[in-house]
Amino acid sequence: MKFLKSIAILSLFIVSTGCLAQNEPIEFYKGDFGMVFTQNGKILKPRDLVSITEGQIQADIYMKKAKLNSDWASVFGIIGGALVGWPVGTALAGGDPNWVLAGAGAGFIAISIPFAIGYKKNAIRGANIHNQNISTASRMVHTYQLTAGSNGLGITFSF
Repeated sequence: MKFLKSIAILSLFIVSTGCLAQNEPIEFYKGDFGMVFTQNGKILKPRDLVSITEGQIQADIYMKKAKLNSDWASVFGIIGGALVGWPVGTALAGGDPNWVLAGAGAGFIAISIPFAIGYKKNAIRGANIHNQNISTASRMVHTYQLTAGSNGLGITFSF
């Protein structure tokens, strides 16, 4: 029974600290292939950005728009890359490439660019709103430590 109680307390602790992570600022910078969004050193994907801003109405609206733009940019970019890559691969292998197919692929890639720009614009707006909504009290540093005492092992949480 004591073991189950310990598991329940540890589970509650892990869930509650996960909620605290939502109140950390979202940082972003220009990477090699576009904007990179991070929180506590972890690189965030568009779906992570949506889950972090959930409950913040304005930030969530922008993050959902950003995710939709990211999804469409990925779809058009993948299709375009495949349509360009097929003829290029055929040409490199010594075959007769279909350059019309490559042109269509270039068109799909061109269509993906406005969606990528929309992702960047909306995600930055959403991150800025999220960061403004965070109170300074929730930005406190917290640490975890594994401790051993006469009663056994334990985890301490300092904030």
